[in-house]
Formats: sequence, structure tokens, C-alpha cells
Amino acid sequence: MNCKSLFFTAILMFSCFIALSQELTNEAKIIEVYGQEWVDARKIDQSDLLVLMDKYISFGFMVKNVSEGKYQEFEPMEFIPLTSKIELFVTVDEFLTDFESSTFNPLQYKFFPKEDVQMIKLKGVNKIIYILPQSSILLK
Repeated sequence: MNCKSLFFTAILMFSCFIALSQELTNEAKIIEVYGQEWVDARKIDQSDLLVLMDKYISFGFMVKNVSEGKYQEFEPMEFIPLTSKIELFVTVDEFLTDFESSTFNPLQYKFFPKEDVQMIKLKGVNKIIYILPQSSILLK
């Protein structure tokens, strides 16, 4: 192996080490929903997905107040779907209580960022769930 090849190999290994050692701020919340084995497997072959999930938890999921009558074209959601296999849904009130808690984890709900902004009107309250697009989340 010549010096040039050795140098590029060292740079590649260093880059991989930096990418793998990058600390996820919300790793515990990802593990809470998907499990340690799933996260470990993604660290090897889909680290970009983990970065998206990590940033989604911190920056990509919001509940916003809206003025009365706004977003009337949206069908209001009465039950919020969960990722859990035990319980399928929670009520809007249960969701809002969870959202206000310090332990809120948006990965527990069957929402995930897509290419476009998502807005989900909540039934009985002047609030929407607002999910940023993947490209915006990754810029944070």
C-alpha cells in the first residue's frame, strides 16, 4: 500500500469514527420506543435515520395554538394513534397532557416527518400538530 492509499484509508476510518461517536441528544427516547438492539443496528447501517429521529424529537414536532375557525378544511383528529402494540390510541386530552410533560416523546405517536410539512387539527381544541419536513429538521 502506498502512502497516498494509506492516507485516504486513515481519513476514511477517522470520518467513520467521528460519525459513529457523534452523541445523540435523545438516544434514550429512541431506545424507549424501538429498543437498544434496533438502535445499535441503525448505528451501523442507518446512522442518518438516527440523526433525523434525534432532531425530530428536539425540533421537528410541535403543537401550536391556532385561532378559532382556522384550518376548518382539515378533518379534526379525535384520537391520536400510538406506535405501541398494547394501546392503539389516546384521546386529545391525554395527548396534550403528555405533550406538556417533561418526558414527552413524539416517537411514541404514529407521526414522522415526511418531505412536506404536516398539520393535524385536534378535535375540540384550537390546536394543531405541526411537523416540519425532513429537510428542515436536518438543517437544525
